[in-house]
Amino acid sequence: MSKRIVFFLSITLIMVLAYSYFCIPDKFEIEGGSCYQGITAMFIRFFLTICGVLNLLSITTINSKSKFKIAKVTSAISLMVWLAGFIIHSYNDFLVATKYFTPLLFLNFIIVVLVYGCNGKNKQSQND
Repeated sequence: MSKRIVFFLSITLIMVLAYSYFCIPDKFEIEGGSCYQGITAMFIRFFLTICGVLNLLSITTINSKSKFKIAKVTSAISLMVWLAGFIIHSYNDFLVATKYFTPLLFLNFIIVVLVYGCNGKNKQSQND
């Protein structure tokens, strides 16, 4: 994968992570009642940070032949974690969850497709 695509994915990921971190819907900020208010947002930010680190690790190791399996595993784990969050939160309010979780979910899907698509190209270049 070219350095230009890796750079573009990294910048896009940082922008989507910033949006997801700072623009959490009020619904998630007030969930939990008076005693646990904001705990949902705290857990979302925690898993957002995990997904961000996994995606950055995936993007940076995609061109390394020795660490390519790490890119595959981290991108898949990140997609599964964020998809699980989407499914859990869309149960109560589908529209709010869709608006919030979709940008990173879409970018996760693109990264997974690129990582697994790049796998075939690496095998072809090794066979030639």
